[in-house]
Amino acid sequence: VDRVSDLPDSILCHILSFLSTKDAVVTSILSTKWRYLFTLLSNLDFDLGEFTSSDRRPKSSSIKIFLSFVGKMLFFHKTNVDKFRLKCGIRVDCCHVYGWILAAVWRGVKHLDLNISYTNVKTLPDALFACRTLVALKLDIHFVLDVPKVKNLFSSCTNLEDVIIEKCNMENINNFNISHHLLQSLTILHSNDSSNCWLIIDSPNLAYFKFIDHVVGGYSLENLQSIVSVDIHFIIEDDDLQADATALFREISNVRSLLLSSTSLKLLLSCESLPIFASMVELKLYCEHSYEYWEKGLESLLTSSPELEKLDFDQEVLISLPGKVPSCLSFKLKVTEFSNFRDDKDCIEKVKYILKHGGALQKLTIRTASM
Repeated sequence: VDRVSDLPDSILCHILSFLSTKDAVVTSILSTKWRYLFTLLSNLDFDLGEFTSSDRRPKSSSIKIFLSFVGKMLFFHKTNVDKFRLKCGIRVDCCHVYGWILAAVWRGVKHLDLNISYTNVKTLPDALFACRTLVALKLDIHFVLDVPKVKNLFSSCTNLEDVIIEKCNMENINNFNISHHLLQSLTILHSNDSSNCWLIIDSPNLAYFKFIDHVVGGYSLENLQSIVSVDIHFIIEDDDLQADATALFREISNVRSLLLSSTSLKLLLSCESLPIFASMVELKLYCEHSYEYWEKGLESLLTSSPELEKLDFDQEVLISLPGKVPSCLSFKLKVTEFSNFRDDKDCIEKVKYILKHGGALQKLTIRTASM
């Protein structure tokens, strides 16, 4: 007895959602019950690589099959789209891609993930920037994003909550403006030539901000009173360590959880007036840069973090032992993870200092350096 086929269509479609769209369509040959179930899928995932990587046919034939597959899938599709992912390269012309993106927008897409490469495309469909159903948008695009003439980036996407911007070319962008009243999560990764760009963020509901990139020309951040967690990793060379990111650190000083690379810590400590992180309870620091010639380290930041309860750090960022014990170490710090420990006098003295003055310490984890 085929009990699976007796399940309601909604449950069967939920099962199919765990398959790739290509495999989900193949199930249509199982029986008449399954024949048109794929047209009710709410998650659509189209990846050109699935059609070319293991196919013995010429690439041109595989691409034609891919174009036909996506086109027919969207033609027969009967319901709204929750998640839409498209990954393809320069062999797929822009007319097809524009049509597919518009099809997703017209079907009320909520989560859109685009990984596309072009040499003859300068923008995305205007309708994308006015999509009122969009909640999460991830762009991995290999061309300059020419945003339509709206007041702010994505300002018409009234339900947008999650934005990931990766490998965006900011060469010709003076003001990169992200202002949205519902935006909760913003990630900016590895943009190109952002040295003259001014990053403007005005998002009163932003809770999570991740920035892994070069220092931009300037920062204007407003209404970040809801910020909870921040991850900052500045990609800079030795001769760029004088770059100024004071405005960024000042506006995130009410954060509760902060993760910094060693270069980010260096720029933070170079601020003329070190911000007070009055609400920060968790701090994680990882070291990817030599501290040999740096004057300040973790000890300076501890004095500006009175409520710190959890600390995870590479021992190299603690350059010297504070003469005056930071109040957080005496009264607040409960959990500490000490990484890159070596059996030498310097490391041993650092651990002894934490144990001696950790008045509220409940757990200390020591991770040894890899040999």
